[in-house]
Amino acid sequence: MDKSRVLICSAWPYASGIPHLGNLVSSLLSGDVFARYYRLRGKDVVYVSGTDAHGTKIEFEARKLGITPLALATRTHESICAILEAFNIRFDNYTTTESETHKRFVRDIYLDMEKNGYIRTQLESRAYCRRCKRFLADRFISGTCPRCGSADALGDQCDSCGSILEPEELVSPTCSFCNESDIEFRETKHWYLDLPKLARPLTSYVRSRGFQGNVHLFTQQMIDDGLKPRAMTRDIDWGIPAPFEGAEGKVIYVWGEAALGYVSATIEHLGCDGRWKEFWFGDDVHQIYTIGKDNIPFHSLIFPGQLIASGRGYHLPDQIAATEYLNWIGGEGFSKTRGVGLYCDEALRMMGAELWRFYLLYNRPEARDVNFSWEELEKAVNGILISNVANLINRVLSFIQTHQEGTIADVPTDAEVVEQLEKAVAAYEKAVDEGFLGAALRGACDLAVFGNEYFQRKRPWATNDAAAVASAADLVKGIAILLLPYVPTFASAVLRVLRIDSPAWSDLDRRLGGTRVADDRVLLERIDVEVLREQVVAKPAATAAEPTTVSFADFSKLDLRVGVIREAEPVAGASRLYRLTVDLGTEARTCVAGIRGSYEAGELVGKSVVVVTNLERRTIRGIESEAMLLAAQGTPLALIGPERLVDPGTPVG
Repeated sequence: MDKSRVLICSAWPYASGIPHLGNLVSSLLSGDVFARYYRLRGKDVVYVSGTDAHGTKIEFEARKLGITPLALATRTHESICAILEAFNIRFDNYTTTESETHKRFVRDIYLDMEKNGYIRTQLESRAYCRRCKRFLADRFISGTCPRCGSADALGDQCDSCGSILEPEELVSPTCSFCNESDIEFRETKHWYLDLPKLARPLTSYVRSRGFQGNVHLFTQQMIDDGLKPRAMTRDIDWGIPAPFEGAEGKVIYVWGEAALGYVSATIEHLGCDGRWKEFWFGDDVHQIYTIGKDNIPFHSLIFPGQLIASGRGYHLPDQIAATEYLNWIGGEGFSKTRGVGLYCDEALRMMGAELWRFYLLYNRPEARDVNFSWEELEKAVNGILISNVANLINRVLSFIQTHQEGTIADVPTDAEVVEQLEKAVAAYEKAVDEGFLGAALRGACDLAVFGNEYFQRKRPWATNDAAAVASAADLVKGIAILLLPYVPTFASAVLRVLRIDSPAWSDLDRRLGGTRVADDRVLLERIDVEVLREQVVAKPAATAAEPTTVSFADFSKLDLRVGVIREAEPVAGASRLYRLTVDLGTEARTCVAGIRGSYEAGELVGKSVVVVTNLERRTIRGIESEAMLLAAQGTPLALIGPERLVDPGTPVG
């Protein structure tokens, strides 16, 4: 890729809730890898996204919670920002569609589209729920898809076949607010983006980009079916007011303004002095969009159509890196309500973010849908990252530290190693440039397989082959640089041992001969998948709209007591677990608790907590856990205890 600037845009998470692991890998995490990679290559990179604060889904969830949509959007945005920080995802600007810059830009570009003749009005029938006394946004009408027959289609799109729909096309439509079918279609006026009028420039644009895989299939299908006008306004209260004359009381459709946020986020980051235009006009920029496959039509046709219709000459998307779906075990879709899958906040409480980054990117769904698998998690983390990659790194660095007085011999690199590195780097660059981040990572890990075989074959501990050790060190350096966009904390630590504090792509060609390595170890702790699996099995489903009640008789069966933690010891080989001794007054109980990421051992000793004493006992990591502590969910967890001093063993109820 020969452009000097790279703009990376990730799909905007909805403010209605916390992203799940599939959302994370398809957009936010993938974008972070691209940004880190192209910065290593010396490109001028800007990485933007934000929280999508508008739409009926936010209005719907806020109504259930008894708060305003703005309050929900603000709260969720803050939570997502904390998750991004925890996963080490570094945006240049992670904003929100509630920003004044965004609102102003959306208003202005729609007026440009209207002035240029690409906005038209139409009287039409729209879904109206008689029971709720409101017009229904497309995504809050569900029914059967008229194209493929899926029973889970929504009013704007069928995720099963990718068809973009209108609500009146659904068979047996149902209102998501009241779950009733008391829907009629009432006449209302809406403003449309005239996609048929844009068909010729859009077809030319798509042909010029040569999209591949799922992007080509979804986009070409829409073109072959004939582009149809797309409504850009909605009859709801929450959103950006439509700027057209006569559109009072209407807002811009959430997907009619979210993608425009890529432009407004760049303006917000770089200011209005003109530098933002370097990323949105001209040919010396390469734009990459990281999304899930359900968002392809909005990015390959509708968003480019808006930019063309503005008449401003915007640079159009170059690369749409759309993943297939990451589903839960057995192919089931993620659902907070049904307790299906893992969401980002939950995942962080179970395992370190660096390990999640590696697993998700190693198994990034690029050619087909991928199901989450405990077996694949163990294989990726314990088998590949730790037993293969980290093993090679620590073998080589430890040998230099203990057998060569910490200094790498200044000798030529073995031609065999040079050849393997050059082939691996070329394949890696090609894969990333084409959007196959998982394939690139797997190739880097395959280089470690060669490295372990090479080091074992050369047997420097027996032969004193300093050239082999120096060559292995160059190999370790190369692997660490290739891993840097994926597991930056781990890879940076390795490079610091090699005295490379500010790595660049050119360091791949830098020889390490004569370097005195730091006397540090870079260790990763193996995971216990069974412990992680048990945590997910025990995870309750989220509270539904009509919460299940528990009888007082059932609740009274729990024996809740105040306990005082007397001892706290880390469980060997488990990064999240403590073995606690809890004083209950008349006896002491052992408790294995997954709170190590939230508390230091020293601050736990002497702490009063609430303990469930009559749960069935469980064996975790060979330790029988005889009680369970109560804690408020969050990042970090917060143990629950009495607000003033109470004797251990005191009943709670």
